[in-house]
Amino acid sequence: MTKSSSRASCIHFVFINYIRYIATEHPNVTYKNPKYISGNMTSLRYGRNSPIYYVGINMTTLFWLDNNLTLDFYFYEYLTNVYKRGFIEMHLKFCDFIHKDKFFGQQMRQGNLSKPCPYPPGEYHLYNMSINPEAIPRNFPFIKGRIYCNVTYKKTDLVVSGYIDMEVKEFRLKRPKEKKSLV
Repeated sequence: MTKSSSRASCIHFVFINYIRYIATEHPNVTYKNPKYISGNMTSLRYGRNSPIYYVGINMTTLFWLDNNLTLDFYFYEYLTNVYKRGFIEMHLKFCDFIHKDKFFGQQMRQGNLSKPCPYPPGEYHLYNMSINPEAIPRNFPFIKGRIYCNVTYKKTDLVVSGYIDMEVKEFRLKRPKEKKSLV
């Protein structure tokens, strides 16, 4: 005779009470090489109650966008009223950045940039870009800082340079109100 044992199974539910995101404000293009590019960068949010900022890039390129372009990202931490260079850096070729990067590149795959590389000279308008909350590591080392980006052509000519201020924030979700029954 065999003894059967029954195991009680439990189902656990995890409720997320907040969304962790990176707020990107005050973009500044510090240099544009007129023989390669023209345009601007913006940051906005859609109303006071929306915590997330969206970045927009409007540019006209005068050359082919391909892996001859290198993007160098440098993260600076805001400490004692000064931005100090941190240890996080990203160095990517343009096509690899657009099609493989999950931190910034995923949001840029829209419009003409959703097609395979290379991209012809012309106008590019990228709207409503924000960093995917799932791409932010839980142990991201900075709370507040600045992200610098230098774009170079064939590692010799600086095409564009700029920065954007960032802050890791958490937005607490409101719980849905329970309906009162009249019974």
